[in-house]
Amino acid sequence: MPNDVLANIIREKALEAGFDGCGIIPIGELDAYGERLQERLAIIPDAAPVYGFSELFCNLQSVYPWAKSVIVCTLWYGRYRFPQSLQGKYAKSFLLSIDTVPLSEGRRKKIQFENWLHSQGLRIEGGDANAPAKILPLRHAAVAAGLGIFRRNNFFYGERGSYYAIEGYLTDRELELRSVANLKPCPERCNACQRGCKTHALSAPYVMNPLSCVSFWTTFGGGNVPPHLEEKDFCEWICGCDACQDACPYNRRQNWNLGEQFYGLDEIEELLQPENIIAASDEILCEKVVPKTENHVAPNQVETLRICARRSLRYRQSYELVKGE
Repeated sequence: MPNDVLANIIREKALEAGFDGCGIIPIGELDAYGERLQERLAIIPDAAPVYGFSELFCNLQSVYPWAKSVIVCTLWYGRYRFPQSLQGKYAKSFLLSIDTVPLSEGRRKKIQFENWLHSQGLRIEGGDANAPAKILPLRHAAVAAGLGIFRRNNFFYGERGSYYAIEGYLTDRELELRSVANLKPCPERCNACQRGCKTHALSAPYVMNPLSCVSFWTTFGGGNVPPHLEEKDFCEWICGCDACQDACPYNRRQNWNLGEQFYGLDEIEELLQPENIIAASDEILCEKVVPKTENHVAPNQVETLRICARRSLRYRQSYELVKGE
């Protein structure tokens, strides 16, 4: 089958599997990621240990010498309702990930798509591999494929905002299929995302310091508050943070109180409340909560959830106290 025909069929199959967009680029186009990484480290050199895994992204062709192209797909999870009681406490990308629900329809369709790729004689590597970092710079790949753009908060944006899951697959065929993202760039004067970031992790447009990011400290950072930050700036976040995305004008049309019910989320909504996280046993947290973090909290790190839950409660109580005065 000619490569151009196969590329178009791959996109058709991706859309049938529930993805909103699909593009394919030569693997060499990911080389620019290394330049972007070095630019960031030049501004924030202390972040080098956090970005250690990214060095792999800069040497993909040496690690996967057989790979020639990258298939990248986007999935908009704004279609789902996100319980009001969990908003401002958990990153929506964690709890609305189909990869955390093995028996879900979305997950089943994704596996079918991957099996179809194999059936065409394609060698692929990707999907869930090496989560949460996966095996390639997903946002960079999605932008290179024309599926969207970067905005000032560093997130990938498609036509419906920033709340997209991105899947990437290396393949051994020389394929190419691009889209055109007709999206306006951020206005020069807009700093809504920077103002929304209480810890000033977004110190400038397109610049993010992970060592000041609430999402980092509530997951990989073990729930700690580093000396240069204040506990109150973590607000009620327990796992992850969406502050800069929620503050963005390009996400304001999103109403999280509407949409489809996400697989099984209502069943654990009560458990996810901070007081219940604190009271739950290690076994319950490992079974029902840790998998929902998309590998950002390991089973042997459940205390991270409790630390963040206690802080969330302290913030709520102090906020209610001030409000009542």
